[in-house]
Amino acid sequence: MNGIVVGLLPGVLWMVAVIFAVSIITITVSRGHLFTPRRRRPPVDPVDWAMVKTHFLSFAAALIPFPVLTFTADLMDARMLAFYDHAQLPGAIIIFALVLLELIAMYLQARNASETEMDKRLGVASHRNKDDVAK
Repeated sequence: MNGIVVGLLPGVLWMVAVIFAVSIITITVSRGHLFTPRRRRPPVDPVDWAMVKTHFLSFAAALIPFPVLTFTADLMDARMLAFYDHAQLPGAIIIFALVLLELIAMYLQARNASETEMDKRLGVASHRNKDDVAK
C-alpha cells in the first residue's frame, strides 16, 4: 500500500501544477480581456503583484514533481517507474508550455493595461489603431 502512494505522488503533484498553471492563465485572460477587441474592451488593470508571485509559486510547483520522482524511484513498483519514464518528457513539455503561456498572458494583460492608461491620458477619440477603423 505504501508503494502505491509513493508511486502516485509525482503524478498527483504534476496534476496539481497543471491545475495551478491553468488557473493562473484563466484568471489572467479574464482580467486582461485578452480576447476582447480593443474598441469594446473595458478598462484593464495592470497585472497584480499577487499574480506575479503566484506565477513564481506555479513555477516552483511545476519543478517539484521531477525531483520527487528521482528521490522516490527506489520505492516504486517497476510498472509505475516505467510509466513515469515514458511520461516524463511529455509531462515536462506540457508544464513548460503552460508556464510559458502564463508569462505570455501576463504580458498581454500588461500591454492591454498600458493601452487603457494611454487612452485615459490621451483621450479615446485621439488614439486610433488599425483594428479600430471601420471597414
